[in-house]
Amino acid sequence: MKIAYMPDTHFGTFDQAQPGRDEVADAAEHLLAEAELAESVGFDGLWLPERHARTETFFPSTLTLMAAMAARTERVDIATTVMMPTFHHPVHLAEQLAMVDHLSRGRLIFGAGVGFHEDYFKLFGVPMEGRGRRFEETLDILHGVWTEDRFSYHGEFFDFEDIRLAPKPYQQPRPPIWIGAFNPKAIERAIQWDGWVWWFPEVLEDVRQMADQMRERADKAGRKNWSFAMGLEGWIDENETRARERHGPRWVRESSFYDARGAGTSNEGIQAELESRYLTLGGSQKWLDWLGRIRDIIAPDYVCIRTRTPKPEGDGYYPSKQECLECIEQLGAVLDRL
Repeated sequence: MKIAYMPDTHFGTFDQAQPGRDEVADAAEHLLAEAELAESVGFDGLWLPERHARTETFFPSTLTLMAAMAARTERVDIATTVMMPTFHHPVHLAEQLAMVDHLSRGRLIFGAGVGFHEDYFKLFGVPMEGRGRRFEETLDILHGVWTEDRFSYHGEFFDFEDIRLAPKPYQQPRPPIWIGAFNPKAIERAIQWDGWVWWFPEVLEDVRQMADQMRERADKAGRKNWSFAMGLEGWIDENETRARERHGPRWVRESSFYDARGAGTSNEGIQAELESRYLTLGGSQKWLDWLGRIRDIIAPDYVCIRTRTPKPEGDGYYPSKQECLECIEQLGAVLDRL
């Protein structure tokens, strides 16, 4: 089981005003410092998100961040979990990803998702309608221009005749393509590619059953190197009460952003439910036990730990840059023990 760290691009509060230029520049350096430290303490990879049109997200350009991290690291995988190719030009995206693969000498993993946030599509002038079919065409084109010298494609959304991408990616025949998905139709696409990424997973036994089913299906489909990967969240602090009181509300607030779980449910109830699934708040032994259970029960190929969310409104606690770096160091000690 490989373990990645996510240098999350959230630094502000939901629906805040535009961040100042020095805030953004400081956040960019923070992200690179986290990447370098995560590699030095033993993480196997860096996973990066894609978010747009949100003022709490200080670094929306995933491709730029990947290139910078490729230049500042030597060993770790650099994975997108996930980018949304649905509103990128497929050939331009393929070209840029190939360059990241070269900058990193073959450390790129391309995690892709359809996208659900209407503002993202609005920003780039791409309709939400038909986004699943557009997503499938985009992946087909990425695969084609990466693996064929000359490539033609005639689809519903894109039309190319005898085009050439040069240079091809560093990895041959191409970098791995993982599908990030929650709903059944989207998860089905993962069988056609190289893996499935599940953020905000359910309880361990449900994850085990689903992962085993998907592995079996992928094997029958001839996907011999197919990967199952999952996202984990939380904060490490030997004072568990302090960890839960300080940091738990951040995940409660973000949960309501994604699925409106707050309707009719206490904050304590939401936090307890998240902790039963993917959220860990506590000391090194708690993290060691939790990661060990995941390894023994599910045996995922990859997991990623995310420690930063948007800031809470009002006077809620939020970790400083130094605390974020110390958290990475402490998690690295857990990895050594694991």
